Amino acid sequence: MDLHHKKIDFTNDREYVLERHCRINYECDCPWKRKMSYDEYRVEWFGPKSQTDGFFNALIDSALDRRTIAEIIYNEQNEVVGYLWVPFYEDNESGFCFADVHDIYIEEGFRALGLASKLMAYAETKAKESGANVIRSGTGCENKSSLGLHEKLGYYQYRYEFEKVLYLRFIAL
Repeated sequence: MDLHHKKIDFTNDREYVLERHCRINYECDCPWKRKMSYDEYRVEWFGPKSQTDGFFNALIDSALDRRTIAEIIYNEQNEVVGYLWVPFYEDNESGFCFADVHDIYIEEGFRALGLASKLMAYAETKAKESGANVIRSGTGCENKSSLGLHEKLGYYQYRYEFEKVLYLRFIAL
């Protein structure tokens, strides 16, 4: 399948991107958070306008860097098959630069066709061309499909993050 990439139109694609980012967050969130249904999660995530605006403004700000990948992906029939956001970070003192796959999303009807692997290869190529020393990508501890994809593509775990629930007023453990 040939893929076509279009830069995100920050006006017309806003709702699409916000919805997909929310779905990605849900799949990658901590186990206690995923005890709620996606619909409940979505209501909570979209609730604070500062949250959605904060995410979207970070996306827009990252696009000021010409290296950033912020694209909607289409197939030959002009159907949306996914979305990809990869900003770049650089330490001006050391010159160390990395690309960070913040969001990669494949529409449900197009999964298991190797498209995520193609998008990751695309991101890696663009990162190399843009002078990145490494490419990073994170996922949730229970996102088995994402973990499998990263392992298959030769990514290794370079950091661990831990959480201990102290008090949750809305979710029963």
